[in-house]
Amino acid sequence: MAVMEAFCFLRFGGAFGTLGTAAIMAPSQRATAERSEEMCVAFALAALTEGGLVTMNHVPEAPQSASGDYAWLGAEPGSVADQLYMSAADEWNQAINSRFVNELLDDTLPESILKSYLIQDFKFFNQGIMAHAIELAPRQETKDMLAKQSQWFADNEATYFTGFLKEYGITDEEYNNSEQTPANREYCEYLTKLVQGTWEELITALCCMEWIYLAWAKRTIDAGVVQQIPAHKGWVDLHEGDYFRAWTGRLIALVNEYASVDGSEADVFRTIVHLERRFFEDSYPQR
Repeated sequence: MAVMEAFCFLRFGGAFGTLGTAAIMAPSQRATAERSEEMCVAFALAALTEGGLVTMNHVPEAPQSASGDYAWLGAEPGSVADQLYMSAADEWNQAINSRFVNELLDDTLPESILKSYLIQDFKFFNQGIMAHAIELAPRQETKDMLAKQSQWFADNEATYFTGFLKEYGITDEEYNNSEQTPANREYCEYLTKLVQGTWEELITALCCMEWIYLAWAKRTIDAGVVQQIPAHKGWVDLHEGDYFRAWTGRLIALVNEYASVDGSEADVFRTIVHLERRFFEDSYPQR
């Protein structure tokens, strides 16, 4: 702990506390204490500016899921989407409050873990699930909407990956020689089978994948915290904001229209949540 930080903590009973005892001090003591408090406040502001105190940027975990959490996105209580969401509530919360997400949002994620995650997620990104969704979409307007989003992914998400893979010095050789983690491999194998299934199953999977990413990114928006590490902030920005919320809302509307809580779509939703949680966990070396 820095000298000034230690002084502030010890003198005022916590990080930048108030001078509750100043009233009983002699005038000269009060003046000294007030100057000390001013120094502590200045230190706090400097720490915030420089990102020096991780605890000040802490993003609280999301609360336990409840029906109607995403009514504002179209998953109103009792809707198909809401029922699917609640059917996977426990594992959903484990995923969006996972160690990886917590460290990314708090800017404490080790660079080695971030690099591993970027490699793994870019390998996953290249699976081409959107092409199958466009092919199976029952209406032309839905095909057009999905095609537009597919182009957005190419223009924004793909460039995020290629840009930061380059920035972190990950060569083509390193990328190509990196084996998929067990969770990534299992996820890709599951999607390979899923694209041979029904439109209802595929749109449910796609909705769940995007929705759960919005859910973890929303944590930092709710907390009013902005990440200071560009790769962290960039990943949040891709999955929160008006554009991504509107996209997720359209997927939820399609799930409400086509999916059923009594059909195979329910298993698809729960499986995707499970695989997303495992994907985050596998970002760390497994013993």
